[in-house]
Amino acid sequence: MQHVKTLQKGFTLIELMIVVAIIGILAAIAIPAYQDYTVRAKVSEGAIAASALKIGVTEMFADNGVAGLATYNATILADQANLLTNQITAVATDAATGAISITLGGIAQLGATNVLAYVPEINGNPITDANSTGSIVWVCNTAATTIPDNFLPANCR
Repeated sequence: MQHVKTLQKGFTLIELMIVVAIIGILAAIAIPAYQDYTVRAKVSEGAIAASALKIGVTEMFADNGVAGLATYNATILADQANLLTNQITAVATDAATGAISITLGGIAQLGATNVLAYVPEINGNPITDANSTGSIVWVCNTAATTIPDNFLPANCR
């Protein structure tokens, strides 16, 4: 009678424990990074909304100076219902400076720090009727922006 040896194939308990440990380490790194990514995506909705408002502020300032900013501000205040979304809870422009404030809501990681602000400047100074020659540059990482830097869009950091 001949004995046939059969080889068992599979993983040992140690090998399986090592794989589980590696997966645990990867998950511990990936989950917080993913959560930050989703918050940045929600904040970017405010940045996209601000893009349209930037065009309005720029055009009104180019056409009518600071008086155009006040007119545009009144338009934004009157149209709040059409500007708000699940993430955007308030939109405002400053009638004197043209600064845009987007208040975000429904993002638990932000808590009360939820304002994304853009301030228009020409040659590093606020736009005014006396300072109206040149290109408008929008600065968003100002004191009015209360969202932590790690959640801001790349051009605001």
